Amino acid sequence: MRSAIVCVDDESDILRSLGNQLKRHFGKDYDIELASDGEDAVSLCAELTAEGKDIALIVSDQKMQRMGGDTLLIRLHALYPKALKIMLTGQANANSVGNVVNAAALYRYITKPWDETDLILTVAEAVRRFQQDRQLAEQNELLKQTNAKLNSSLSLLLATLEATSEGILVLDRDGKIVSFNQKFARIWHLSDANSTAHEGDMLDVILEQLTNRDGVSFQIAIAQNNIEKHNFLKLKNGKIIEYYLRPQQLMGEIVGKIWSFRDVTQEKQTAAIAQHQALHDALTNLPNRILFNQKLAATLSDATKHPKLISVMFLDLDRFKEINDTLGHLIGDLLLQNVVQRLIGCLRETDVLARWGGDEFVLFLPGIRRREDATEIAHKLVEALQPHFCLQGNCVDITASIGIAIYPDDGADSNTLLHNADVALYQAKKCGRNNYQLYSAREQEIEKKLTVDC
Repeated sequence: MRSAIVCVDDESDILRSLGNQLKRHFGKDYDIELASDGEDAVSLCAELTAEGKDIALIVSDQKMQRMGGDTLLIRLHALYPKALKIMLTGQANANSVGNVVNAAALYRYITKPWDETDLILTVAEAVRRFQQDRQLAEQNELLKQTNAKLNSSLSLLLATLEATSEGILVLDRDGKIVSFNQKFARIWHLSDANSTAHEGDMLDVILEQLTNRDGVSFQIAIAQNNIEKHNFLKLKNGKIIEYYLRPQQLMGEIVGKIWSFRDVTQEKQTAAIAQHQALHDALTNLPNRILFNQKLAATLSDATKHPKLISVMFLDLDRFKEINDTLGHLIGDLLLQNVVQRLIGCLRETDVLARWGGDEFVLFLPGIRRREDATEIAHKLVEALQPHFCLQGNCVDITASIGIAIYPDDGADSNTLLHNADVALYQAKKCGRNNYQLYSAREQEIEKKLTVDC
């Protein structure tokens, strides 16, 4: 039977939006249930349980009328301890969140308004954790039955371990290896000879494959018998292994522990590629607007604590459309890629160049010492484009116009700086192109006055 994800919020629009987002991504595998307040959520969970459905996840707002999210999640944890809990909060209070973490085993909290991508990734991780917890719980139960029925025989256990898709390692209370499945052996590249080796030798084989930092943390985890732990291990060959550690109990006494391992290298690589594609321009591989704005915002935030000059520039290629129309988009794309290489050659490692769109680029220079540093770089950028570009037998000439704004004189926030750099770019175009101009508030006022007079 399908498990359920329960969403709770007393604002109908927010609840509906939350439900729709989760249905789009998880509706195929989970029932998405909505509750308009705390009491409604308690009744809904009771109904789902009566129907035999597992509650995988409860996502609740913190600030609600009648029953707050803190009280609700603590109450539901007492009734459904295996369900993971996520709290949505617009005003995260450390004491309040800490109380829910301790009393309701809060899995995560997400600030409102939430970012859909962050929400979906967090929920995906939570439901996967729920499934793994359930699988490990089932394995624990099977191990208990095996110990009770077969005493020291491990035949049923071994068959079960081989059936799982994860690498399983079972240790006794003294840390000695009881058994492991073939999936575990494949993950850690253990040979048949390891099956009869001393447990210390096998663990040495594992530790040898880990980076120094993760090797230390793994040894610490091995030495502890009564903790549950979930983490990732990085191998020297670049692979990423996810693991869960669970104490194994029999009649209330810890008799060992179970490790489950899973190779998540491909998942991590896919996620990293998707993240890169979302933040970079496909043609030039430069940061896009989103990433540029993030980097600029972070740099400006740091500048409020450690005052320094920052130059923001808009760079536009002159008459690029004519080249595109005359020689075609293929040559136009090649030209953009070659232009980017020349521009990068003029910049420092700390400078950030991004494609704003079309033939327009934006960049910022953090930590310049004086305004002249910005004009010197702008001059290099203009000069770098002077030599011909030879592209598939075509000799192409292109120039650039640049507008410059300086923090904090020309603006204290990114929007103002970008606007004023764009104004300066307009002045560079008016001055015949193929040049750069610093933003001038006085010239801007004159321009406005002339426009009004006309």
